[in-house]
Amino acid sequence: MTPPEQSPARKLQSPPSEQSILDELLEEIFLRLTTAADLARASMSCVSFRRVIAGHAFLRRFRALHPPPLLGIFNHPFLPAQPPHPSAAAARAVADGADFWCSFLPSRERWGIADIRDGRVLLAGVPEGKTYTWGSNGMLRHFAVCDPLSRRYLVLPVIPDDLVHELNITDNDGAYFLAPPVAEDDDGVSFRVMCLVKRKSKLVLFVFSRGAGQWRYIEYDPGFELHWASRRYYWHRFFCWAVMPENKLLMVDTDRMEFSAVDLPPEPWPEEYEMTFVEAANGRLGMFTIYDDIDEEQGGKIFHLGYAILRKRLDRTTRWRSKAMISLPSTCRYYRIIGVAGGYLLLEGVPKDPPSTPSPEGDDIDIFSVNLQTLQLEPFCGATDTIYEDNTLYAGFPPSLSASTI
Repeated sequence: MTPPEQSPARKLQSPPSEQSILDELLEEIFLRLTTAADLARASMSCVSFRRVIAGHAFLRRFRALHPPPLLGIFNHPFLPAQPPHPSAAAARAVADGADFWCSFLPSRERWGIADIRDGRVLLAGVPEGKTYTWGSNGMLRHFAVCDPLSRRYLVLPVIPDDLVHELNITDNDGAYFLAPPVAEDDDGVSFRVMCLVKRKSKLVLFVFSRGAGQWRYIEYDPGFELHWASRRYYWHRFFCWAVMPENKLLMVDTDRMEFSAVDLPPEPWPEEYEMTFVEAANGRLGMFTIYDDIDEEQGGKIFHLGYAILRKRLDRTTRWRSKAMISLPSTCRYYRIIGVAGGYLLLEGVPKDPPSTPSPEGDDIDIFSVNLQTLQLEPFCGATDTIYEDNTLYAGFPPSLSASTI
């Protein structure tokens, strides 16, 4: 009797090879390593380990479980984490191998750095033949995205004239930033670029998706006057801005592409660089705030870092609930928050007294990190001057574990 003929699909199937089974087992083992440093050491132990670890699919899985740690600050030059910080070894490797200034980008003089996120650098620029100048350039419509490690870049299509004219946008300055792709499109090389501008009483958000390859926009009427907005914050796939004096937190959901607003705690409200927002447990919104008080024993000020979480009540209203209060070193006379990236919050402290032995680097500023999971405070690095830009924190893996992001 003739056996039944197999379908074409079944004919093409073959049992997995011993090598593929071994690779899958290695991936599961490597995913249980807790730090990028451990993974880097494993990749250097043999060729087969390196082949598995360097694969795009594995690195995507590892990044989902272990987000890239904060390695340093691009402050021209790059300021890497210093020992004994856990990121120090990877930070040094990145500092030696990356071109954060993106000097490989053609006509570099027409571009200015606007944002850094997920191992990429966003540059906003002026038309070919012109030179970018720091300060007010009106709304910029030319953008490029660079990978400072692989030295690859992509120049985006210009925001079309018809969109700008349709919305009657003139010389408004814009805010330009990178955004993660929609979750299901995250293949390691996808990204989005956003441009936020004010149009009368409304906000216009232009969005470029690498997958779609074109610009689109959404409008939002907040229902209140936008007198002043803080710097940009990011949590749980939301970008947000504190708006004063309305005491609102303006948010945009990067998955649904929708705006919304929630109430902030009642005043008195801290200065802009004395607060920041983070992703708390279970996707909740968390807030860090610097508080100062009088040291009754020794005189002068003492500083604390407060942590609160926004919770919903039974009546569906929201309330900020205090979770922790961290004492900051008494060696500094002033603190400010630089920003949040790679699982850490960075604080800048100005010492009360200059060190008795100046450092070889001439550092005058102390920078500390706070681990967002453990709330552990530890030294990160030093700086010669105040870090004014909050969008220059670089989180990533060392070169040996980094696939191209462009």
